[in-house]
Amino acid sequence: MNASSTPNAIRPAGLADVERLANVHVTCWHESYDGLVPPAILAAFSVERGLAVWSRILREPDEFNAAVVYVAERDQRIVGFGSCGSQRTPHLAAAGYDGEVSSIYLLRSCQRRGLGTLLMRTLAEDLIGRGFKAASLWVLRDNERARRFYDRCGGRVIGTRTDVRENAPLLEVAYGWSSLAALRDAGARQPAGGRVTEMRPAPDSDC
Repeated sequence: MNASSTPNAIRPAGLADVERLANVHVTCWHESYDGLVPPAILAAFSVERGLAVWSRILREPDEFNAAVVYVAERDQRIVGFGSCGSQRTPHLAAAGYDGEVSSIYLLRSCQRRGLGTLLMRTLAEDLIGRGFKAASLWVLRDNERARRFYDRCGGRVIGTRTDVRENAPLLEVAYGWSSLAALRDAGARQPAGGRVTEMRPAPDSDC
């Protein structure tokens, strides 16, 4: 099967996905932030830490702003993920951005195949289904690759902040979508690369 006919799929994450989620997260972290953040920050995020984080999020979503997590698959292999929930930044909530995309990552080798667009559409649909009207996300100011994607998704810059980690200031910008319906509908067009399949259920877990 060639790349153009390889199916993409998005499904809810389950506890059985934690190990694969952690591994993909660490790989995406290094691919996305190498050269953008201090090496100490990159080194501090390990698979072991990821296992603990994702286990907690999936077991106790209400402790993480009602987070819902989806995984992106290609050839039934997890290659990315996204999560969304209620807004964590007070001034953005006050401005009407009641929802938030708290994370979205995709392996570099699987980008520009339609999966990122499908993942954003799925997150928008989830938030709409829970009654949210608008959403935002934070991204490093100098992460030009990610920012181009958010621009294509119709986001606009609505804020800035400085996040200090490991004594290093990280400059971030907020992208906002005042209409989740518009974000969902923009992503409903057939992606240029890859065939989109129906959403699949999460695998059984032992919880």
